[in-house]
Amino acid sequence: TQSFRLSRLSSWRVHVGLVSHSTVRPHQGAVVERIITHPLYSAQNHDYDVALLQLRTPLHFSYTVGAVCLPAEERDFPRGSECWVSGWGHTDPSHTRSSDLLQASVVPLLSTQLCNSSCVYNGALTPRMLCAGYLDGRSDAFQGDSGGPLVCLDEGTWRLVGVVSWGHGCAESSHPGVCAKVTEFLDWIQDAAAQDSLPR
Repeated sequence: TQSFRLSRLSSWRVHVGLVSHSTVRPHQGAVVERIITHPLYSAQNHDYDVALLQLRTPLHFSYTVGAVCLPAEERDFPRGSECWVSGWGHTDPSHTRSSDLLQASVVPLLSTQLCNSSCVYNGALTPRMLCAGYLDGRSDAFQGDSGGPLVCLDEGTWRLVGVVSWGHGCAESSHPGVCAKVTEFLDWIQDAAAQDSLPR
């Protein structure tokens, strides 16, 4: 499916500054020039689940449009850190209805050791992944939110700590959400962005 999606690049648009899904207009938004997927991405276990979108024209920042900062390479966000995940994912347990309004939810970071335990994900997390949410089924923040941001406040600055990747179930016990761990990809992000800034 990834190759099919990438082959339809002309239909990709990036919409910014919106909180209501119904206000999206298909032929508006920024045109995507190129999608740069990680060369080591695995569809089997979702390892290296990160990509960059190169836009044809720059975004205009405003009161409602801005950039989130990347975390510092050496910065460790400890378990228990309260972060935010947002998206237009499913809002009911049957997974049939997405939200029209952008939803945001507070989720604590969990230790990889806990998430890899036999009663949770049984070793499925790689070093490129982090885990967030609750073990008692309190949060359904992740279902349908793949690709969305997990941001944490770091000394007054919001940092993109994770990118929502996968998770089993919606608010099911012992199944928190799993994100790509952004600190593991900083070199790749910088290299890919630097190469794409060069004239072709």
